[in-house]
Amino acid sequence: MNKKIFITLFTLILIFFSANTSICIVKDKNLSKDIWINNIEDNNLKIKILDVNVSDENIELGEKYNAFAIITMRVENTGAYEIELSNIDVYPFQGSRPTKYFVNTSEDNITGFLGNLKGKESKNIKMGIALYNKEEPIKLELSNIENTSNEKSVESISIK
Repeated sequence: MNKKIFITLFTLILIFFSANTSICIVKDKNLSKDIWINNIEDNNLKIKILDVNVSDENIELGEKYNAFAIITMRVENTGAYEIELSNIDVYPFQGSRPTKYFVNTSEDNITGFLGNLKGKESKNIKMGIALYNKEEPIKLELSNIENTSNEKSVESISIK
């Protein structure tokens, strides 16, 4: 009888601590507005959204879009080794539909993920996203092509 009570109490305590640990981890992750992407050295890129500037102008990138957004981000290499930013794949979505990511190096210095970033270095980048409308949020799916585990970071950005 005592053995059954002991096993039951031990199981309940174990479940209680496991549930609390999971909730704390989820709460900590939700508080962060930063996007983390692993690079090949198991160090991280920290990407922070600084600004979203939406324009009503039509844009044509293979198909016609009703608007576009210029997203300004701060990219920081928290690792020790230099990384190539073009290894970061960006897949933008609006709702469930994929949209286009674009750069414009001639006029507005909208370079996107181009160039190298040395260890412990950071810089601001701009990238353009074609929009179907101005109501739905943008969903960015970011991944590093050198990351063998194929991890992806997804960030939803409100444009209202």
